[in-house]
Amino acid sequence: MPMPVYNEEEVDQNNRLICDKMRYNRRALAVEHQQLVGNLIDEQKTVYEKIITAVNENEGEFFFLYDFGGTGKTFIWNTLSTAIRSKGEIVLTVASSGIASLLLPGGRTTHSRFVIPLNIIEDSTCNIKQGTPLANLIIKTKLIIWDEAPMMHRYCFETLDKSLRDILSFKDSSNSQRPSGGETVVFGGDFRKILPVIPKGTRQNIVNATLNSSYLWSHCQLLQLTKNMRLQGTAIDPDLDELRDFANWILAVGDGRIGSSVDGIEKVPIPKDLLINESIHPISSIVESTYPDFISRCNDIGYLQKRAILAPTLDMVESINQYMISLNQNPKKSYLSSDKICGSDQTYSALEHVHTPKFLNTIKCSGVPNHAITLKVGVPVMLLRNIDQSA
Repeated sequence: MPMPVYNEEEVDQNNRLICDKMRYNRRALAVEHQQLVGNLIDEQKTVYEKIITAVNENEGEFFFLYDFGGTGKTFIWNTLSTAIRSKGEIVLTVASSGIASLLLPGGRTTHSRFVIPLNIIEDSTCNIKQGTPLANLIIKTKLIIWDEAPMMHRYCFETLDKSLRDILSFKDSSNSQRPSGGETVVFGGDFRKILPVIPKGTRQNIVNATLNSSYLWSHCQLLQLTKNMRLQGTAIDPDLDELRDFANWILAVGDGRIGSSVDGIEKVPIPKDLLINESIHPISSIVESTYPDFISRCNDIGYLQKRAILAPTLDMVESINQYMISLNQNPKKSYLSSDKICGSDQTYSALEHVHTPKFLNTIKCSGVPNHAITLKVGVPVMLLRNIDQSA
């Protein structure tokens, strides 16, 4: 079979994905890059230089940046991104969760960017075909940054690896034998945080699903950040020692240096200052501790933004939300939804197959057209997943 010929200029002009990734102010990014590099500490600079050298030399290296919260991992991602984009080149920044992707410049979730199947198995591949805009974007990419990697099943990494080998082998046949097709990839994360969720899985099932159980792990160069930048303030902070003690305690728990096994169950003593000791109604006590004076300050956006309750299950999230809504004395608001697009829209015929009734009714209440949805605004309650274990 003849090898396909790629017209670089044509791809740049007609590929919307590539155009979006090239639409940066290179001069402004160059200035920002110099500022970011100047603020790197020695440990961070060593990590940055190893990765950027592999990118510049097209070595196709595999890295894993092992860190804990507050060590400046996101700062390094920003520095790498500005370095590459300021030269008119492409870096793809992805994360395993939607919230983590918001912290990355131009970030997307991995499933969204690489079309990784949701119900993944060992033989899965990404739904990326040769010659498509996404395939051409990957061919032109200089670096892939994947944040919060440890929480994903190893099949996700292996699926992407197989797809990259297939796509990039058309550029160079030897890439089919190289990890990720010779693309430079850097993973980041902390194995102390939550690992892949395996329904009803045993410890062995969970360990077998992690990244370091994949065949790709042997190709990874391990890099590490150890200094908590959030605790390096020079100003006198009365809470700094308390924050440092808490950060050290969290790390000790993650490393297994605190706690004991009782009847095969690991038990960790919780410091008394972290506990709510007197509690008749648990949800009420948690809410009062997290949101003091809620009734008088529930309209203060800044007050709400600085607080959140982490819950272990969806049922607990629902219970806390219901309790908070019962405290909210604000009037109800009704929002109308529709089961069809307005007929006056000239593009109606073209959009009716895209904006289906299921899409239009993002909150499903009933099958009656133009039904009203009555809501009250609650407060942030999040499922206890992927918590940043730092002060």
